[in-house]
Amino acid sequence: MGARRLTLLRHGNAESPDLWAEDFERPLTKRGIAEVQEMAQRLVQRDWIPNLILVSPAERTWATAQIVAQACELQDSQVHCARELYLASAQIIWQLVSRQNASMLHLLICGHNPGLSALASGFCHPPRKRELPTAGLAMTQWPDTPWNVMSPRSALTCELDDPDNSAEG
Repeated sequence: MGARRLTLLRHGNAESPDLWAEDFERPLTKRGIAEVQEMAQRLVQRDWIPNLILVSPAERTWATAQIVAQACELQDSQVHCARELYLASAQIIWQLVSRQNASMLHLLICGHNPGLSALASGFCHPPRKRELPTAGLAMTQWPDTPWNVMSPRSALTCELDDPDNSAEG
């Protein structure tokens, strides 16, 4: 085993819901694509390359995950659609995390607010409010502990980053 890393990544800026009959189908805007490209490069620069990306099946999250996977030089087999991530609550996201195999050292979840921000707000002790903007991420680490016995509060660190800022704790 080894230390565990979890990265939560909110999708990039998407087209207005007013323009699309189905929320599920909203694509990234040009700004959203640029945001995600910036964050993907930061992941590579920091060597925060995930072993696996679990992604909501919505168009905007899938496009976000594909940009990250390409920048991180991941194989198609390292990007999995997880239907339960579409507009998932923090509890649903954490259930998915806790089911990961012990060999998984770095998992990236690409999804939506408010679930991602709610989960990020529970990282470390004491928890504190964390709001992920579009293409914002929260990266946290745990010691050598299996996924199924970890809790958000037992995280050792939580770093935040978004396209408009530098990393912060």
